Amino acid sequence: MKKFNILALLIFVAGLVSVFMFDTETTRQIQSRVLSLLSPFIHSSAAMQTAAESVTTPQVNAAEVKRENDDLRVQVERGRIVQQKYNQIIEENAKLRQIVGFQQAAPFKMTAAKVIRRSTSTWWNNLIIDKGSLDGIGTDSPVITSVGLVGKTSTLAPHMTKVILLTDEMCRVSAKVEGTLEQGILAGERAALEVRPELHLRFLSRNANINAGAAVYSSGEGGVFPPDLLLGRVKRFENREISGEAIVEPAVDFSTLDHVFVIEMQAVAPAPPANAKP
Repeated sequence: MKKFNILALLIFVAGLVSVFMFDTETTRQIQSRVLSLLSPFIHSSAAMQTAAESVTTPQVNAAEVKRENDDLRVQVERGRIVQQKYNQIIEENAKLRQIVGFQQAAPFKMTAAKVIRRSTSTWWNNLIIDKGSLDGIGTDSPVITSVGLVGKTSTLAPHMTKVILLTDEMCRVSAKVEGTLEQGILAGERAALEVRPELHLRFLSRNANINAGAAVYSSGEGGVFPPDLLLGRVKRFENREISGEAIVEPAVDFSTLDHVFVIEMQAVAPAPPANAKP
């Protein structure tokens, strides 16, 4: 390029810069004319930039986004279900360990059984377990949990047994009150289905000194139930016309029974005659 052309270009650039540098009415008019001349080129450049950005920016597909969100929700729900199952397995494992530990530490021989049926019409009266006569279960055998007495066995089948609950009036237990010499007969009651029956410890001394919260245990009298099985705790003591009566809260939560133990009662051998030969 010739020196003249270079000089002319420099003068033009300087003039253009000076036009845009000074804020006078004349320069503003010149700036306006220059922008008017350059506006087609500016708009074309902006359009080209927008088109380029639309090509480089990925298009959002609403259906695809919804599908991905649905898949994520399914995966989250599946993970939640797996976590719940895991927690249930851990809880069941802990419960089975407790059952095995209790069975091994118990002072008498027991058969573990699972509750397989309960009827709403007899919820507080009886239930069915999955062990029967072919499993070594006998009638009138005590049924317990690690907490206390549940009831006793009744009708037998080869692999099922009906259990009469302690809350039923037909299940009567000779009982004693902790810390006293008081003994009586504990039994349940017939009650409405939605009402949890209370236990009644009858035939106590009329003016017995029995405090609320005192533990009630089986006394072992009668031969059906071994001694010292926890039956419940005294809620209140009431004086009747002839004797006293204690209202007892059961130790066992009968609404959540799932596993129980049937105690195998050992038959007592009769004593040999005095003149019997060894």
